Amino acid sequence: MKKLITILSVFMIVLTAVPSIAARLKVVVTNIRVTGQQNRDEMQTTLQTLLASRLNGSNIAAVETTAEADIVVNGAYVAIGKKFSIDATVKNAAGKIVTKVFVQGDTEDDVIPAVGLLAKKLIADIAEIYSGELTTAETAGAKAAAPSPAAGGVSGRGQHETNGAFDWESKRLTGAAHLMATGKNLPDGSREIFLADDRHIAFYRQGTDMTLVSEVKLGEGYKIISLDTLEVANNSLDIYVTAIHSGDLASQVWQVKGNQLMQVATGLPYYFRTTGVAGGQKKLYVQTMGREDDYYGAVTEATRSGSHVALKSPITMPRFGSIYNFNQFRDQEGQIFTLVITPDGYLLVYNQDLKELWRSNDKFGGSELFFQRDDDSQVRVTGNTYRLIFMEQRILVSSKGDIFVAKNDGFWVLGNARSYNKGAVYCLSWNGSLLEEKWHTRETQKYMSDYFYDAERNELLILQVVQRPEITGRGASLLSSKKLK
Repeated sequence: MKKLITILSVFMIVLTAVPSIAARLKVVVTNIRVTGQQNRDEMQTTLQTLLASRLNGSNIAAVETTAEADIVVNGAYVAIGKKFSIDATVKNAAGKIVTKVFVQGDTEDDVIPAVGLLAKKLIADIAEIYSGELTTAETAGAKAAAPSPAAGGVSGRGQHETNGAFDWESKRLTGAAHLMATGKNLPDGSREIFLADDRHIAFYRQGTDMTLVSEVKLGEGYKIISLDTLEVANNSLDIYVTAIHSGDLASQVWQVKGNQLMQVATGLPYYFRTTGVAGGQKKLYVQTMGREDDYYGAVTEATRSGSHVALKSPITMPRFGSIYNFNQFRDQEGQIFTLVITPDGYLLVYNQDLKELWRSNDKFGGSELFFQRDDDSQVRVTGNTYRLIFMEQRILVSSKGDIFVAKNDGFWVLGNARSYNKGAVYCLSWNGSLLEEKWHTRETQKYMSDYFYDAERNELLILQVVQRPEITGRGASLLSSKKLK
């Protein structure tokens, strides 16, 4: 039960609002009775909070008491075996029932999207019932986000947006993709792009628009947590898919054969990452998982032959460092420094002796992507039989020494409860004492799930989730690009 409550807290999804209402209707979610589950009080509070957040928008304001409310919502959550139903009743201020709505699901994994679907139905009914109070919809195309303030602890010298709006944006892409990797830049000017959600890998060619070439779906129980590519011998491209199955690593390697994605290795016990450490050549790196440690041992350079992975040149990680949250850079004298994003989101710089030299005041990174592992040894302390491990935004370093770091912000980010609604990429440089901000992109209008710097084209690619997945669909994504001067 605690597992379900924690997962519920991870997602706080904001729904698209109904047309603008002259005076925002005030709604209070007073009670959701829980039957058939343990920890009913905690579950009740969680469901109540989630439903209120989804109803709150530009036309409906969530309030805390019935005295303030125009609309009162209460409901019931009933679980029978793995199946469940969530029923909601809407009353006006006089206590008259104006509508009833329900949703159902087959497993605990369906609860989060079910709450979103329930809120959508409620919003639609409320819009119809109160249609006399509706006014003309707000003008389409909200104003672009204003430039964000200087990152705390990062010097403000040269702060500016990098030329404002994006140069190119894709059409709406199927699937709430949380990962992106680039393939080859093709002679006709197009580029290979690979996107992944929890279980799907999509192969696109990006020209004037995104053309879906092929898509594959991993088996039941798999979750994709990282997607990387590397050009190898014979002009081939390896696609490294880090996947979790039953709490353990079960990673795979794919290649493009004609217009199809073909699996060439599976069941590999490694986290994969391809990157150019300290701005060098892009290489394959791996790390392993320990029984107790989520990331165990050094990050190691690797080569692959079939299902065999050969290891060499280990990189010892500083405190908080792992394969997914680190990179290195050189100063003007050629000395190596290691940069890490901590689990709390702070940037740390370490010297060659892995001694901390500097840390940011403000937070960077931020991801909604996570996997979970059994945590029986800590259940008496935490009350949970498992723990969540959140992935982190990549840190990229160019051959010129520019450091690219993502920064997501959101209306609800507290512990395991994460829901981001805007993001930007920052370019930083080391002045010998601290990281200075050179520029940052304009903020996205939705959660920035991934980004990549294409050094060959001197271009940033930014991936956004424009619609999160629900019971009835996989959600949607948007890919944008920005040419750097």
